[in-house]
Amino acid sequence: MAFSYSPQFFTNFPKYHAPHLKPGEELKDPIDDLKPKCMTSCSAWLSEYNECVARISIRTDGKGNCKGQYEELAQCQDHCIAHEIFGHLK
Repeated sequence: MAFSYSPQFFTNFPKYHAPHLKPGEELKDPIDDLKPKCMTSCSAWLSEYNECVARISIRTDGKGNCKGQYEELAQCQDHCIAHEIFGHLK
């Protein structure tokens, strides 16, 4: 026997509150604190990306992008965050 879907099914659940937080306290993402700290260790990739953006913005033919430099910067930042994020987990 199949039951039809009722849109009222999910409307009565209470809002989830993490048990380790005090009432009214919001969950804070530790990555927001780690990103600026890791950006300093990736300053060489950041300067290379900014130089590329400056070069591309000068061009008038609309060709070129900085996808490679952005990916290297993101990979450096992810690598740095990955080493430090587990210290923030409970």
